[in-house]
Amino acid sequence: MKPFTRMLFTALFFCLLQTTIYAQNTEEAAARACLENYMSGVGDRVEKAFHPSATMKYTDISTGEFKDVPIAEYIARVKANTTPPKRSISILSLNIEGTAANAKIKIETETVIMYDYMNMVKINGEWKIVSKIFSRINKQ
Repeated sequence: MKPFTRMLFTALFFCLLQTTIYAQNTEEAAARACLENYMSGVGDRVEKAFHPSATMKYTDISTGEFKDVPIAEYIARVKANTTPPKRSISILSLNIEGTAANAKIKIETETVIMYDYMNMVKINGEWKIVSKIFSRINKQ
């Protein structure tokens, strides 16, 4: 291969690589923005994070009963809570493949640790949470 041709192929390769990296970073930023809306604890922002048909499922640790809560009910509870508890919250992992993603979020208060598992779908160019399951652990 001639030096000029090799240089041209190398330049094209790096351009494609940069474009791919930029696209991945852009998708991750958009998915994180959706999760940050949820993590804000602010009613309208939480509502924006979820698709209207989303679900929330969990097992009540007190009773062992499986719960399936419509997301509108959960959002109404968030909006009614005018004083959110002191907590630390962080995204532990975020995996994106095409138009699907999942995330693991840790929430810790003085009395409890919760792990949220969010499934997300890119709908009309915007990331939305379509299902939430979680685990709650009471601190001793």
